[in-house]
Amino acid sequence: MSPTDAWIYSMQSFNNARSAPDDLTEADKWALAIGIARAKEQCDLRDKAQFEGEDLLAMGKLCIFGQEYEPARGYLIRYVTLPQTKAPEVGRLLLARAFIGLGSIAPAESQMESLLSLFPYDASIHLGIDMVIDAAAASDSADDLAVIPRLEDQQIPPILDALLNHGGLLSGNGDSVDAAMLVRDALRCADALRRNGEPDDAAKIVDQLRAAVAAPAIASSASYAAAQNALARYDLFHHPSPVRELHGAEWTTAGANISRAVPLYDTNPAAHRIVTRISAKTTSIRTLDDRTLVLVFSLAGPASAGVIHSVVDRLARDRITPGLKVIAVTSFTANAGSEVPTPQLLVALRSLRAELPAKLTTLVVPDSELKPFAIDLWPAGILLDGHGRILWLNTITGSDGSIRQTVRDVETPVLPFDLPPESN
Repeated sequence: MSPTDAWIYSMQSFNNARSAPDDLTEADKWALAIGIARAKEQCDLRDKAQFEGEDLLAMGKLCIFGQEYEPARGYLIRYVTLPQTKAPEVGRLLLARAFIGLGSIAPAESQMESLLSLFPYDASIHLGIDMVIDAAAASDSADDLAVIPRLEDQQIPPILDALLNHGGLLSGNGDSVDAAMLVRDALRCADALRRNGEPDDAAKIVDQLRAAVAAPAIASSASYAAAQNALARYDLFHHPSPVRELHGAEWTTAGANISRAVPLYDTNPAAHRIVTRISAKTTSIRTLDDRTLVLVFSLAGPASAGVIHSVVDRLARDRITPGLKVIAVTSFTANAGSEVPTPQLLVALRSLRAELPAKLTTLVVPDSELKPFAIDLWPAGILLDGHGRILWLNTITGSDGSIRQTVRDVETPVLPFDLPPESN
């Protein structure tokens, strides 16, 4: 790794935090609210005026910032249909954003398809597709969810081309995407394929990813460690958990730190079912929801508290949690890079704990117990079945789509593999 790549690698956690959906300080949020109010006012003031050329793009930007998506849509449709414009790609990306604001996922998908056919694949188009996929994932509409595999099918070839032939770096319109993000997005597509009964197609994608990551351009870059971690998380799917139980201090809202060992699964077959003898000839066997969801958080993940609240609340609302055990976990290293906490770190963690649900088991464990799961972005989730096999392991960006997709995966208890025979 060159000195420049070493610098980029050192800055990754900071840059990841700054790009998270909820990375704003309180002052930022108030200032942003002022800006949105001004943009809305200025958009409304000009709703009767006539604009041409690049002013249409400017009005589209202004109205989107002010969350006035219908007038933005009108300005941007006129802009992208002009014969000559200075920023046609940006116009279509903004038009897709306007459609998403209006809750119209299919027209946003159409703009992505136009971008793919009209322009070389770049960072802006990649992020635009991610934006539409995330918006579709936030919906429960079957039509909207159907957009996801269609866009993923179109996204995979340019992702692999960028990784295999261009060093895994994309740029465009001021945006940039590194190899680590491309690998994570490609693995998202592969994971969807294997979950939908297409493991061979998924394996072809992953084989190409391994080859790309092993090539010198990426292996010597700042993205290598994150790309390898993403592959390691992918490989743990349906495999036994590398950790049997977590050992650490439970942090309570009352301020106490209690030493605890929390099993992640139970090896006793009797723990997974209730057998009731109804009569001399009839026995009822009821299989229990004995899964465990581990939500891994960090102060370096600005969305941690909000994601945990959203996931726990949604699971409770959908009545998933009565059988499902949910715990929140972190380590000192995940927060400050060292197992030796500073007084400031302890205060900050105590403050974060106060933001989490009061009844949620919250542990601070040795980093050695989290490291096998290869988590390098926070928050993240690990879903295990009662036999200790990993059903889901991934990071959660904090967007509405990532949270809804996490809950959707947890709400699907059907296992695509056979359980081992119960012992007598």
